[in-house]
Amino acid sequence: MSITRHVVFGTAGHVDHGKSALVRALTGTDPDRLAEEKAREMTIDLGFAFLRLPGVAEPVAIVDVPGHEMFVRNMVAGATGIDAALFVVAADEGVMPQTAEHLRVLCELRVPAGVIALTKSDKVAPEQIAATAGQVRALVERSFLQGAPIIPVSALTGTGLPELCDRLAELARGVPTKSADGPFRLPVDRSFTMRGAGTVVTGTVISGRLRGGDHVVLLPQERSLRVRGLQVQGKAVQEIVAGQRAAVNLSGVEKDEIGRGDVIASPGVFAPSVMLDARVEIAADAGFQVEQRARLRVHHGTAEVMARAVLLESDELRPGQSALTQLRLESPLVAAPGDPFVLRSYSPMRVVGGGIIVDAHPPKRRRSAGSQDIGARERLAADDAVLRLLVDAGRAGAAEGDLQVRCGLSQEVLSRSLARLAERKQAVCGRRRRWFAASVVEDTAQALVRAITEHHRVHPHWLYAPLNSILSATSRDPEGREAARLALETLVASGRVVLARERLRLADHEPRWPARAAAIKEEILAALRRNGLAAPSVADLAKLCTASESECRDVLDALADSGAVIALAPGIYVYHDAVSGSRNRVLHFLSEHGQMSIADARALLGSSRKYLLPLLEQFDREGVTQRRGDSRVLGGQRSPRA
Repeated sequence: MSITRHVVFGTAGHVDHGKSALVRALTGTDPDRLAEEKAREMTIDLGFAFLRLPGVAEPVAIVDVPGHEMFVRNMVAGATGIDAALFVVAADEGVMPQTAEHLRVLCELRVPAGVIALTKSDKVAPEQIAATAGQVRALVERSFLQGAPIIPVSALTGTGLPELCDRLAELARGVPTKSADGPFRLPVDRSFTMRGAGTVVTGTVISGRLRGGDHVVLLPQERSLRVRGLQVQGKAVQEIVAGQRAAVNLSGVEKDEIGRGDVIASPGVFAPSVMLDARVEIAADAGFQVEQRARLRVHHGTAEVMARAVLLESDELRPGQSALTQLRLESPLVAAPGDPFVLRSYSPMRVVGGGIIVDAHPPKRRRSAGSQDIGARERLAADDAVLRLLVDAGRAGAAEGDLQVRCGLSQEVLSRSLARLAERKQAVCGRRRRWFAASVVEDTAQALVRAITEHHRVHPHWLYAPLNSILSATSRDPEGREAARLALETLVASGRVVLARERLRLADHEPRWPARAAAIKEEILAALRRNGLAAPSVADLAKLCTASESECRDVLDALADSGAVIALAPGIYVYHDAVSGSRNRVLHFLSEHGQMSIADARALLGSSRKYLLPLLEQFDREGVTQRRGDSRVLGGQRSPRA
């Protein structure tokens, strides 16, 4: 398993509290890249920089977000995927409206840790710094920032910056390692054109890995694109992995066709959805309640979409309450179970809460039954959640990466769950790490047995049933063939079914010949014995047996299936002993002469080309002979099919 440790910090705080100035002082990079931002001296969009910290091997990425209430949408997009917060409060102004709103966003996005910087500390007396620190402690009480260090700093004089870097380094070293296994996903936060390169997008890699030359899918547009190149910290790299801020150069798309809110991902794993089942919570201090079918703004990843909230447990959701809810989206969103999201009111626009996605592709829910269904899924332990998805996947099964996305589990947790399920014989792994519920494989095995039994009933005189016809009878969908293969393996291993190349039968099956078919069989065998390699045609045999050609062909096919006769070519059936005797003569001839021409074979076997050529081709298939030009030499001498 591949493990990486890449860290992304995000700033948060009220407008004009010095977030960008602090980033500039720490990194030497001005995160305000737009001319309008420089002219207005106010951050409008996301900015990015990298910071080297003591004791941390790689530079950490910093996403600088706007603090003005008009740009909360941009702030939420920037906070997506961050590992820790650099929470900024100006010492001279203290807690302001966006201070509280940004804290609410970070809490809803489940940011686990952070450091609090009191900026502009050079402008106020120590007493004011202490008072502002008290305000901040009161604000962050019972949040993830409770107990976080509060460090007075000045971007102008440099006061407090070394201590702040030390604290940020502690945070960075404590960020959990991320698995780079599983499907790739990157929510796009910026797109632009580079001269000589074409379209480039940036974002934080949520999961998986991506290499140059790989193919990705652009969602929700569902367009296939190819990766031309990758960059991290402005340098070309061969690969990007979970946790990194990265730039991806894409071919097959123009700059205006991709932008913030879109997702690039591994093909065949993620799909856009217009409904989400979620656990929704309204912040206790939001001063807002959600009515049935209220219109809300859903912020997920870097996207914002409008949605109707269908409350499944009550007709209203008050501050401080949470409830299972189906969000019916007005435009498609790309999400996975376990993803956090932020909710803003429609008008006036303010952050009122958020939640966690339970199901990214649910059916349309009714209130009572819907809450029970989602609640049951929400309470499932990891093993049970994985097993339920495997059962729901049926005979198509599920790829391991797909399971990770649909369950919302880390690769490590998923791998452990699958190992336990396999050990308990509740799940089975097929080719290419495709997993199936053991109950599904067993049901498929029973279906195979039923199909074989039916073939034996309809064709009692056949020893075997054709494998392809049995598979077709049990699984018309190609995706179900792997489940059928696993089921067949269990049947053969248990001794219930006998498999002979492309044929199979129940272990206890013995051919039974109805009286008429038995009489036709005896006449056919007698005729084939008499004629040797000069086999009569099916029409001639039908006349001899006073039977129809279809009856005669059915008997011949059954005899060929049992090995009593050999079907050399369509319509040419030869008695087994005639073929066996010819094979022995050919082997003896080749052992003495080394090679055999068609003329040699005709003289040796006394047969016309009509029968001779199919016979020699049969020996080629068996490996008895090998064709070289117009002659034959000894082959691998595989044993012919019994």
